[in-house]
Amino acid sequence: MTSNRRDFFRIMGSGAAGMAIQAAFPTSAGAASAAQPTKVGGRKMVVRADDIGMSKVCNIGAFEAIENGVVTAADVMLDSPGTEDALERLRAYPWISLGWHMHMWGAPVLDPKQVPSLVEKSGPFAGRFREDLRTAEDVVFDEALAELRAQLIRCIKIFGRAPDTSGGGGDSPWGRAVKQVNEEFGLPYNFASTAPPNEKYLKHIRDAQQAGQEWAKYYSAKPTPGTQADPKWAHRKIFVPAGTTAYIDLLTDSISAVEKNYDPVLFYTEDRAGILKYPDDMIFVQAWHPGYVDYYTYRLGERANRARAQQFVVGRTQDVAAMCDMRLKNWIKQNRIELVNLRDALYGTHEYQNHLRAIGSDLYMRG
Repeated sequence: MTSNRRDFFRIMGSGAAGMAIQAAFPTSAGAASAAQPTKVGGRKMVVRADDIGMSKVCNIGAFEAIENGVVTAADVMLDSPGTEDALERLRAYPWISLGWHMHMWGAPVLDPKQVPSLVEKSGPFAGRFREDLRTAEDVVFDEALAELRAQLIRCIKIFGRAPDTSGGGGDSPWGRAVKQVNEEFGLPYNFASTAPPNEKYLKHIRDAQQAGQEWAKYYSAKPTPGTQADPKWAHRKIFVPAGTTAYIDLLTDSISAVEKNYDPVLFYTEDRAGILKYPDDMIFVQAWHPGYVDYYTYRLGERANRARAQQFVVGRTQDVAAMCDMRLKNWIKQNRIELVNLRDALYGTHEYQNHLRAIGSDLYMRG
């Protein structure tokens, strides 16, 4: 990375970070020592809002959850109709960390003629990103690299800096380009460990597949291992605990069943992922999808999995309500959960708690 880029991204912190779920760990030397948070005695939790920027209407719901709810981190699509609106609005919320949400459901920032291997060639979605972008071997690496750089430059121009976090890469041309751009711009990725899908979730998929439900065609009931954070981030103990459990009541072809059964608050208050059973020095991350729904969000954004898009017509609005729900806020207070953003999680800062203290919130837990 060039020296000017290092200067530009110094806001991302200088300490090493990382996560080892099992045991205590020694404090790293040097700058990392200064980044270690003061022990407060409570679990820390990141509440992340995904799909921000999908559309301006979707953003309205997302910012309702940020302004009046417990969202601490915003994952923004940099390729969608609501991107500019989202980035401009987020400038007013410096206590919210910014993540790069890499679904690539929108269209390239570059002219599609400059990146022909990345886009649909014909049909109603011509010029939009191809559905198999992440895995296709005929994606041209240099085109992927150029587009990813263009998206980050767009973010910097609008928001004032690059995102705080990014998604990981892979072995495909697209995945290798993602990894290279992350390294070029100093974006943390693969910083959290994840629990494997639990048996309740896998059985739900198997039962739905046997019943011939449409949504289940897009899911696998095969057990998979959890993932480990990159050793670079291991001591931060950032963990996603059985996050699939959060969405199990969304996974149905019946919209009325979603309306009846899906309640994100219960993920926390019933401790469905076992957050309260883990050691209290861990930092938990769970993503939701708060947003309001227009035609783009419902019909044009997610093209590959129509069953999931239909589920999220109801689910997005329920997530808005849940993030603002007093039941959730009371659970946070009763269990002395310290809300943090992803910069706090990575570098040991206290930005989100400082915000809560400044506004006199009873969710402030460091006093």
